[in-house]
Amino acid sequence: MAATETLSIRTACRADAPAIYAVHQASFSTLCATHYPPDVLKHMFANKTTEGYYPAIDRGEMFVCEKHGHVVGFGHAVPGEVVAVFVHPDSVRQGVGTTVLNHAMRCAQRDHEGPIKIIATLNAQPFYEHHGFSEIRRYALQRGDSEFPVVEMERT
Repeated sequence: MAATETLSIRTACRADAPAIYAVHQASFSTLCATHYPPDVLKHMFANKTTEGYYPAIDRGEMFVCEKHGHVVGFGHAVPGEVVAVFVHPDSVRQGVGTTVLNHAMRCAQRDHEGPIKIIATLNAQPFYEHHGFSEIRRYALQRGDSEFPVVEMERT
């Protein structure tokens, strides 16, 4: 696909944390808005900070996807699990999500045999199904008085 020719993936560093936060916040507040009420989204993102990404960055678990030198997406993966795949809303349907997911899958498969899991937002479920993931179960994450429905999925 021509759109992915200009995309690059690299391991995240602490200097990327503000860009990761910006992508995360924009993606969460925009793309999730079709499936979650504004108050629930607000509660789910309320305690996020740029410093909150440092532990995963320091462990080498996070990476960024850049287009023309700008962070347009990021991912987080550990053996056996894709922890996060987020794309800036301005970059959806340009191959960013697929590029991030493919890299996250390679990371999640290192030192792991068996299915790869992901906890997906409701709006992202069709994307993951398109990429071979199947629903395992649905449940809700609790943040204060708010419930945030998610879908546990896996790919073998």
